[in-house]
Amino acid sequence: MRISEITSENKPYIKISKGNKKVEVPIIPKPVVIPAGRLNMKKYSYVGCESIRVRFKGKIVRLNWAFNHNRITLLCSADRKAYCWKNIKVVTFNAPNGTKEQMVVCKRDYGDETERRRFKRYSVNKPVTIRQGANSYRAQTADVSIAGIGIIVDKNVTIIPKLPIEVVFSDESKIKARLVRTVYRGDGSELLGCHVSKSFRYQMTRLVRIEEDYIERQKHADDDELDTDDGWLEGSIERWH
Repeated sequence: MRISEITSENKPYIKISKGNKKVEVPIIPKPVVIPAGRLNMKKYSYVGCESIRVRFKGKIVRLNWAFNHNRITLLCSADRKAYCWKNIKVVTFNAPNGTKEQMVVCKRDYGDETERRRFKRYSVNKPVTIRQGANSYRAQTADVSIAGIGIIVDKNVTIIPKLPIEVVFSDESKIKARLVRTVYRGDGSELLGCHVSKSFRYQMTRLVRIEEDYIERQKHADDDELDTDDGWLEGSIERWH
């Protein structure tokens, strides 16, 4: 993915590291026009963005980009993949209309594929029912991990992110999760990315282990086949005894 292709739908954010401290700040991409005096910036790849701010001690404040941060990384997602651009810079400049503009700048145009999840995900397709308040919807799982679950629903489903979601499986087992991101799919459905409460880690670990066991059995399926005489012709076997 190219850095110039990033939009708000990609949920971009920058991760700032200073020593052992880290902070993640979301950004809002927007078109920018580089003034004539900063044409040297065109040799870099960039994405324009709204003024980057962060909540600190209950207040929204601007970050001082003149400060010597140790390391800044840009991350985003697209097509269920995650991309990152390391060692980026945030540049502030005066636009032709006199306003201050910001853009995230990198020496590389294309981002590297990366993995943002703490736990590996497995493709698992199971029918489920999701409930939130008085609303109930039929859905299907897309993938699971120990700490998260992806759920495919119709596009007209209304889910409130701040409220918990109850996911009910066909065997009546239940877990509680919270919506953290959504992705619209080409077939009109929607993929809900949900974080599962820690109190349901046992159920999620069990689902993951079942899937791992199935994958392992598939790998060794050929080794487990029994040798039989089916299909042999008597005339093709030489008698040596």
